[in-house]
Amino acid sequence: MEYINKKYIDEYLADLIDFPETPVMAEIRKAAEEKNYPILRPLAASLLNIMVRMKNPYSVLEIGTSIGYSGMVILGAMEAKGRLTTVDSDEDVLRLAKENFRKQGVSDRVLLICGDGRDVLHHLEDAFDMIFLDGPKAQYLLYLPDCIRLLKNNGILICDNVLFYGMVAKDSLIQKRKITIVKRLRKFLRILTEHPILDTTIIPIGDGISVSIKKGSDMM
Repeated sequence: MEYINKKYIDEYLADLIDFPETPVMAEIRKAAEEKNYPILRPLAASLLNIMVRMKNPYSVLEIGTSIGYSGMVILGAMEAKGRLTTVDSDEDVLRLAKENFRKQGVSDRVLLICGDGRDVLHHLEDAFDMIFLDGPKAQYLLYLPDCIRLLKNNGILICDNVLFYGMVAKDSLIQKRKITIVKRLRKFLRILTEHPILDTTIIPIGDGISVSIKKGSDMM
């Protein structure tokens, strides 16, 4: 199934924008394709890389570790002092992620937390310069209040897969078994774009990526 752009658009952009992968990242992408682990598409990885470099964060929170690919994109774009806290509920993929971070040589900059995203977020107290949300799509709406709470003023919230194969934008594309996810994502995007302390845009790359800035006190 195509994502939100025509195949020729994605192919053209992928040929134009070459995201540089390390050997470990290339190995992870191959494993993900073979075993169906969810990881960022190259264009989404390129955008995330640019956003992190522009923000230059010290602390980043990721919800949805998978096997560590997006975490490596984030860490690779941060300065050496930057730290990543990453959360996933799947112990098996977290073990793989831990090993992949070790191979990449960034284990000392990563805190891996195993647990349900909503529970973990609710109990976190540290504030973050940037949050990357790429966990279960039906839960985005439940994660949002804590994401806003944990985000520093002028921090950036990036959410992946928000257009969900185009289903969010067009009823005729909705698959019956995906109706609940689509309804929740539509509500999530409505709240996100209308939230009084967020400025949000949605970028039609990959499966749709939203980018929000939390307004600081000087911006209110």
